[in-house]
Amino acid sequence: MARRLLLVGVTALLIVWAGGLGYLALKRSDGPTASTRDQVAQSAQNTGPFRGSKLPDGIVGRPAPDFTLSDARGRPVDTRRLAGQPYLVTFLYTNCPPGDTCPTIAAELRQALERLGPRARELTVLAVSVEPKGDTPMAARRWLRRYRLPDNFRFLVGSERELKPVWDSYYAAKQDPDDHASRHTSNMWLVDAKGRWRTKFSAGLPVPPADIAHDLGILLDEAERS
Repeated sequence: MARRLLLVGVTALLIVWAGGLGYLALKRSDGPTASTRDQVAQSAQNTGPFRGSKLPDGIVGRPAPDFTLSDARGRPVDTRRLAGQPYLVTFLYTNCPPGDTCPTIAAELRQALERLGPRARELTVLAVSVEPKGDTPMAARRWLRRYRLPDNFRFLVGSERELKPVWDSYYAAKQDPDDHASRHTSNMWLVDAKGRWRTKFSAGLPVPPADIAHDLGILLDEAERS
């Protein structure tokens, strides 16, 4: 009996981890209810065309939160101006150790964009800083060069006051630079050409670039048909 209880407990912990730790502790005064946040954290595998997680009814198809920030090259990025093309939103920081989550996400996204070939130019990747103190424009530009990321991979930086509304609206957590055990929320949200949330990848675990490319390809196909 004790052994069975132990196995159940371990299984439950793995499910929560794979669903994306960090969501459950966040509060949002102007967004979905706590019940919806819990559902997002436990997003199930899709049974439809996407290979990413199936978002709950309260999230999937909803307009993704709009925001305006500057990228590492000083260019403004307004998600409202991305209407008509799909985009992906993720959360990174430049001092993430080699081999950890952020470099892994960078490699996965670079390979996914390479798989899409010329079609990749029809979408944008928005990587939002979760550590504003360390993520200066210069540091972000070095990071982009280090991981050989294309021009449509935009590393968005700013002050905590500017970034926090984006963290909150995407259920993301800040990285504490003074706490090496701190783990920011690392997910990839896919937004369609109509600005709607469609699926996400929980990047706390390795994600096959082929799966990311597959789901972005679906959104590109939809944009072309419309």
